Amino acid sequence: MKEDKMKVCGIQMGPFPKNRQNNWYKINKLVEKIMTSYSPNLIAFSELMSSPYIGGNINSNNFNEYAETMEGDTVSQCVDLSLTYDTHVVGTLFEKEYVGHGVNYYNSAFICSPTKGVIGKYRKVHLPKVNSSDLVTDEKYYFEKFGKGGDEFPIFTLDNNYKVGILICFDRSFPEAWRCLSIQGVDLIIVPTATFGFRKDLFIEELKIRAMENNIHVLAVNKSGEERDRDGVRNHFGNSCIIDPFGKIIKEIKNQPWGYLIGDVDIRINKTSKNKIDWLKERKPHIYAKYT
Repeated sequence: MKEDKMKVCGIQMGPFPKNRQNNWYKINKLVEKIMTSYSPNLIAFSELMSSPYIGGNINSNNFNEYAETMEGDTVSQCVDLSLTYDTHVVGTLFEKEYVGHGVNYYNSAFICSPTKGVIGKYRKVHLPKVNSSDLVTDEKYYFEKFGKGGDEFPIFTLDNNYKVGILICFDRSFPEAWRCLSIQGVDLIIVPTATFGFRKDLFIEELKIRAMENNIHVLAVNKSGEERDRDGVRNHFGNSCIIDPFGKIIKEIKNQPWGYLIGDVDIRINKTSKNKIDWLKERKPHIYAKYT
């Protein structure tokens, strides 16, 4: 039986604090505080939670120093958090996968259940390469040259029967990706990001439109603060938010490193929005097929 409401939390991570030990100390203290005070049913982290945002380090020779397998520390720590606090955890990582005699790399997310451990993972499909005055990134170098990128849009069923999908950062800007999840009956789409630069201007507006035109809730969790590394400085702008299917902001935080937001996802609102306009019902796939 699916309950009407689910309390969710987004942890807006700050700049990477030099090493993973410091990073996990901050995570564990914050999760303890949140669970003691609010007991959400799900906690989600920003993109690449166990490393700096590596995409800004163009053609780095040390690109793989933060990479780890699904059997590594990030996944095991998130599984422990899920079990300890009896909640679902959406974690993220710079994933490496050994294939034959080679290695593939992915920008990945995964979901942990308190009863089942890891219930699935998602690999970022759309990989940006941008070189502008206020946004420089090349994820194609890391995840296409040395990997493959994701090739599917799975959904995951939580212990409370909520259906959840994930789109990582740049994926959010492709309406087709949202539709692939929407037509599978998703209740909530989680968007872990580490975005910065000119994308700030329309960040929340874009998410509001996607929530509305898919009749779903959105939890977007960005990175926040000034992150320095050997290739310079990036200012991740935060603006993590929870949005309902009418495009209404339920919760929002600004540029607050290591901040968090708590809010309810109510699937009755999904149904109410569909009763006004059911966007899926009005689609014409047989016409679109002529052009794809």
